[in-house]
Amino acid sequence: MRWPLRYQILVPFAGTMLAVVAVVSSLDAVLSARRSQQQIEGQLGEVARTLEAANFPLTDAVLKQTRGLAGADFVLTDRQGQLLAASRRDLSAQTLAKFPAAGEVKLDRPLVLADGTYLHAAVSLAPHGLASDPRALHILYPQDDLRLARWQAAYPSLVVGSLALVVVAVLATAIAGRMSRPILELRQQLGRLVRGEFQPLAVPARNDELSDLVRSANSLGEQLEEMQRVIKRSERLSLLGQLSGGLAHQLRNSVTGARIAVQLHQRHCAGRDAESLEVALRQLKITESHLQRFLSVGRPTAPQQTECDVPQLIEEVVALVAPACKHQRVALKFSSADGCETSLPADAEQLRQMLMNLVLNGIEAAAPNGWVRIELEEEPSLVRLRVLDSGAGPDAEVADRLFEPFVTGKPEGIGLGLPVVRQIVAAHDGTVRLLPGTPTCFEVTLPRGPMAEGPAPVPAQAAGATNT
Repeated sequence: MRWPLRYQILVPFAGTMLAVVAVVSSLDAVLSARRSQQQIEGQLGEVARTLEAANFPLTDAVLKQTRGLAGADFVLTDRQGQLLAASRRDLSAQTLAKFPAAGEVKLDRPLVLADGTYLHAAVSLAPHGLASDPRALHILYPQDDLRLARWQAAYPSLVVGSLALVVVAVLATAIAGRMSRPILELRQQLGRLVRGEFQPLAVPARNDELSDLVRSANSLGEQLEEMQRVIKRSERLSLLGQLSGGLAHQLRNSVTGARIAVQLHQRHCAGRDAESLEVALRQLKITESHLQRFLSVGRPTAPQQTECDVPQLIEEVVALVAPACKHQRVALKFSSADGCETSLPADAEQLRQMLMNLVLNGIEAAAPNGWVRIELEEEPSLVRLRVLDSGAGPDAEVADRLFEPFVTGKPEGIGLGLPVVRQIVAAHDGTVRLLPGTPTCFEVTLPRGPMAEGPAPVPAQAAGATNT
């Protein structure tokens, strides 16, 4: 049988407290009732001592008046049990003889008469005044009156005890609910984690073990969410590797054939529009390198490390994309510190590919009559390369996932440009990020020291911009 945690807390706690309150209240009620009876017996004893010391004869009239004051009937008998005076005359000497006199009043012997049940007590009266013989005073107190007095004495304790029981029950329920509610919410949170929902649970304000448990569950959710993103990224890269192999191979063969044909045409038609043919050859060569990088997405290879002249590489990229800028009516500028002759150990072909992707992204984002600017800064230990554009920047829906494959904000984009950029930068032990604010600015930092051996793992960082 299922035994919920709430009841595991509530039942022992509430049961113990209720039992304690019930026992205490009952005991107090019994003691109050006993004190009430003792008080009545004490008052009747005072009446008996008053009658014993009286200097006037004890007659029926005196005893009847005493009954009106004390609420009990009084019967005076001699040593032989004969009635001398009484507040009521329906008692026989034989009946009273069954109850010997004692030294104090104790209402513990019931006596059934015609009008009800009475509690009887008999006390001895010493000779005094006009009375020279020992006497016995019989006291008959109505049992119903004594019960009523006892109940009135116990009633406040029972009422207070009942209220205490209610308060304890309410407090026990509230405490059990307060302690079990976070656990129930945590159980629901774990159920959501199982279903793939990773919304964090609100941490309780109090600092206790339950708060630590909620924080651990939230941390687990964050780790599972990150793991899910990594798995999805790996699945995308695996799918990309499967789909791109045949297609990119065929395209590269076609582009290579076109480049050879242009070269043959250039050789046999020397002097005829040589500049246009040279541009066409450079574009075909760039296309070949794009396809080669497309083939290697998800399978990073170690860069071929050589001393790379970064300003010269940027000038080459500017020359290659100049026709695209002219066609799009976008102004392209390159600025660097005066006398900057930055060089670093890197794979020039991969850096050219990386910069080409960022610049082409900027050209598409800037739109006609916009601008793109390349900035180069050098520091003793690293090189900073920034590509800025006048575009509107990324959409909020894709801003945090732009460096993941197939994530793009362009209607006709496929989402591979920025993943290639990140892969190249990571292989050179560098970082790439989108700086917040406007204009849109991608910043690449590359170390000037030697690279680590082997391909670097692609970091799981997110940025925001329009991805191709």
